[in-house]
Amino acid sequence: MRYKNKIILILISTLLVSAFLGGCKKEEDKEPLSKTEFMMDTVMTIKLYDKKDEVILDKAFERIREIEDKMSITIEDSDVSKINKNAGKNPVKVDDEVYKILTRAKYFAELTDGAYEPTIGPLVDLWNIRNEGENNKRYIPSKEDIEKALNKVDYKKLELLEDNKVFLKEEGMKLDLGGIAKGYAADEVKRILKENGVNSAIVDLGGNIYAVGSKNGDEYWKIGIQNPQEQRGSYVGIMKVKDSSVVTSGDYERYFKINGKRYHHIIDSKTGYPSDNELSAISIISKSSTDSDALSTALFVLGREKSKEVLKKLDDMEVLYITKSGKIYISSDIKDRFYLKNDNFELKQN
Repeated sequence: MRYKNKIILILISTLLVSAFLGGCKKEEDKEPLSKTEFMMDTVMTIKLYDKKDEVILDKAFERIREIEDKMSITIEDSDVSKINKNAGKNPVKVDDEVYKILTRAKYFAELTDGAYEPTIGPLVDLWNIRNEGENNKRYIPSKEDIEKALNKVDYKKLELLEDNKVFLKEEGMKLDLGGIAKGYAADEVKRILKENGVNSAIVDLGGNIYAVGSKNGDEYWKIGIQNPQEQRGSYVGIMKVKDSSVVTSGDYERYFKINGKRYHHIIDSKTGYPSDNELSAISIISKSSTDSDALSTALFVLGREKSKEVLKKLDDMEVLYITKSGKIYISSDIKDRFYLKNDNFELKQN
């Protein structure tokens, strides 16, 4: 399954955005209870800071596995794989939550006019940017192959029928929920933690961060926003959040270079090529990691000006844009909770 590596928690993980826990805690009882597993094609870590119970951690990871088993495109008997295999042939009855996420995915596709595109699979396969390693040869697909793939990408041909049945109308179409499923998993982990009495935790699902509750009752978590111009772990500034998700998309996450030009993994479904505009990264802060996941991709593709029209239709979405020219545009709602830490960038209000 294609999942975007989006942000890291410095001092918590080595991915793309950092949660700064502040101070040196020598007392053993202040150290979090932590568990890490490889799931959904990425490293995932959950840290509990108040109610330190291994059983709760096990429940959280079991829930992630359930979601992966239903929504992965690499698990042959997942609901999503069954839909893809039956594209252009037969509707497939799916689990309730798969239907729910597909409904949400189609909503964001309609809201963004395909900037978020759940049927992007044929283009993702064609570019093959998610696969790394020396044996994976990099090349730019031909215009002919891109046109063929584009003809199989259209959320309007994703039919959500009665009785939880789903149908891709043309053979060769392919769902890829990598831009939303990991966000949904983060929301579900947060729900499980809260239901089991956890009020202070960091959920890092391969870079999709959910800062559960607060750091110490009244304190904010401090999330460092990755510098897209530097190596992972370098940050442009600190964002203070409570009980919120932070999801980032950027052109530095997965990419290859040919003749000095970078080709990254965020594909524009209108052109068939990696998105190319003024943005280098975008971070979405909200209570819903599901929504933030889909929007981080869509708004990155749309660019700053076009994304403003989408945001007018949504509530409680805070946004931070980083441009290739080194400017940081930030929502007015969070200007007092973001601290610029790199003089090479210029902070502006969005």
